[in-house]
Amino acid sequence: MTRRVFGAGLFVRAAAAQAAPTFRVRRLTSGPKHHFFGYYGIPPWNRSGSLMVCLESDFQDHLPQPEEAARIGTVDPRTGTFRAVTETHAWNLQQGAMLHWNPLKPETEFLFNDREGERIVSAAYDLKTQKRRLLPRAINGVSANGRYGLCLTYGRLTRLRPVVGYVGAVDPNPDVAHPDNDGVYVMDLESGSSRLVVSIGEVYRRLVKDHPELRKRHMWFNHTVFNRDSTRFFFLARCWTPEKRLESAMFTAAVDGSDLRLVVPFGRGVSHFEWRSEQEIMATFRVDGTVRHVLFTDGKDDYRVVGAEFLKGDGHCSFAPDREWMVTDANVGLEKQLMIYNVRTREGVRLGSFPMGEQRYMSGDVRCDLHPRWNRTGEAICVDALDPESGTRQLWVVELAGLR
Repeated sequence: MTRRVFGAGLFVRAAAAQAAPTFRVRRLTSGPKHHFFGYYGIPPWNRSGSLMVCLESDFQDHLPQPEEAARIGTVDPRTGTFRAVTETHAWNLQQGAMLHWNPLKPETEFLFNDREGERIVSAAYDLKTQKRRLLPRAINGVSANGRYGLCLTYGRLTRLRPVVGYVGAVDPNPDVAHPDNDGVYVMDLESGSSRLVVSIGEVYRRLVKDHPELRKRHMWFNHTVFNRDSTRFFFLARCWTPEKRLESAMFTAAVDGSDLRLVVPFGRGVSHFEWRSEQEIMATFRVDGTVRHVLFTDGKDDYRVVGAEFLKGDGHCSFAPDREWMVTDANVGLEKQLMIYNVRTREGVRLGSFPMGEQRYMSGDVRCDLHPRWNRTGEAICVDALDPESGTRQLWVVELAGLR
């Protein structure tokens, strides 16, 4: 059953369905500064839900230069009050500074990317001690058990896809299309020790036999995410086509890089993704020429299209803690639409539309994707969106009741 509901500001119930979820959409933070979290699928709330973490910036109209810092601070989830506690010089408008609450200290410590001289590193900031410690590599993902960070070379991202890079970061292999000394690193979040577990060269050699066109295309990795039990991770291997179209393949691997599996073939346009469980993955890619939300098992091609009549096209998909309700989004005209869908009952609810006003906030280097992320109980969703009155980028929260 599909339930199409639009609403903002007040709790809304689908009139045609007695047990439909109710929800309220509200802007949490306020201008004149911009407040945003950045990426999707990562809870901005600490374990108890008493605090949220986000960035505060003075602008949203250009990629930040190395000297332009963003403040990092906590947000009161009731009042929206922002309190700056530290800052970062490694951030962008698309993914923020890859903020994560540390699973080993989920109440008081968060991780984020920063700069140390010319190096891109990561840091951990403890709200209780007000101290920060540096880690030698920039994080892109964090394991649920808090032991490991998945790390990428942000200089390569900066050169090949600036929207997710950090201006001024240097690619150590600018003339090498498929380097063997770069790729996904796994870093111990306590000691800072790390090692390269999957190289770009290794993945290239897996793909080039069926895709000889890759020989002259520079490849990079992005979007590394651990599964639910911290035993495997997925990542995208990406390149640009001569027509300037982004193309990708999805791989999974064990934490040590072994058992490397191609799970979505190159050429299907795989774009967004989420682990539903230790073995199941949701991803958006082309099926019969149309982009769909697709559920499948790691290592198998048992692709099952989800919500074909309700979920039209691409979207930033993320599962609630119950692993049945999924939030995703869509671009429609100059608006970003938010919806949830239950993969078991096949129920869909549209939560609202967020006007972006200008095309530059729909796509490009300064776009404002909703990037939805659940809280830790499945009772709220946070998004980044523009405030129609001030035009500033702010945190919005959708409070939910009656999900089953």
